[in-house]
Amino acid sequence: MVKAKTLEEWRQEIKREVRFVDIKPYSHNIINISLQAIASRFGRDEANKAIRDFHLEEFGWKES
Repeated sequence: MVKAKTLEEWRQEIKREVRFVDIKPYSHNIINISLQAIASRFGRDEANKAIRDFHLEEFGWKES
């Protein structure tokens, strides 16, 4: 059985990938999946906080 990731683990995933946006393939996808997982499990406010904290607006993500 796979253990569900914690909020901090999802945030670390975003932190690892954000520097590779538009450089490495799939970085956008990994960040999208991470944000969706955060919103689904921890709420939209947490996903919006991640967007702000990691300055994802610069790469096209918007708070909702």
